[in-house]
Amino acid sequence: MSDLVRLAALNNAGWCDAVFRAHGLAGHFNGSVWLNRNPAPRFYPNAVTLRPDDKQTQLDALVTLVADLPGGFAVKDSFAALDLAPLGFAPLFSATWIGRPAGIPAPQGDAGLDWGTVSTPADFDAWRAGWSGTDPAPSPFAAPLLADPAITLIAGWRGDAVVAGAALNRSPGALGWSNVFGPDDAYEACRAAALRFALGLAGDLPLIGYERGDDLARSLDLGFAPLGPLTIWEC
Repeated sequence: MSDLVRLAALNNAGWCDAVFRAHGLAGHFNGSVWLNRNPAPRFYPNAVTLRPDDKQTQLDALVTLVADLPGGFAVKDSFAALDLAPLGFAPLFSATWIGRPAGIPAPQGDAGLDWGTVSTPADFDAWRAGWSGTDPAPSPFAAPLLADPAITLIAGWRGDAVVAGAALNRSPGALGWSNVFGPDDAYEACRAAALRFALGLAGDLPLIGYERGDDLARSLDLGFAPLGPLTIWEC
């Protein structure tokens, strides 16, 4: 399981890095932790730990990050292994890494949508609007994500509107699964349909991500297995 969690942590750091880079904000991988010293897009951390056994290097890096970023920011402790309270952080929430091996039959469920990949700026605007729903705040996603060969956004269309979707990102040995959304009245059916479409793109790669609360239970019902805990800290 620890190897799978390391794979999931690296994949997730790659997704975070892509979201930052889409805003022109370059990050840095040092083997033990991914860092970005720029103000973060909404909902995104400035650091993701990549190993469970290099705590001092990670803590040293986070000390410099605290000095470089005057405002508050978040850290994804991928192995729930660090105590960041002495650095001025508090736990924001805990979650569980999940994985779905290749070869498990696709789930049933049909939300009556037309599924496809996002490939044009107009598609991207529709996907981003569907993801945001009624939230008036800007989404964290910028159009250059479309040019990243590791990223695939999938969309469930109802007419001209994207009402469901998810984000996929490739890394060595895995396909990341995140940002799943759908309407409240058909959410579970949309998750199943989105997963079925994603599995058609995954080939022999496992799907990995993280969830908590009701979405964790829904993911387990769709064939994902729990891999290990993570903690999000904020200061």
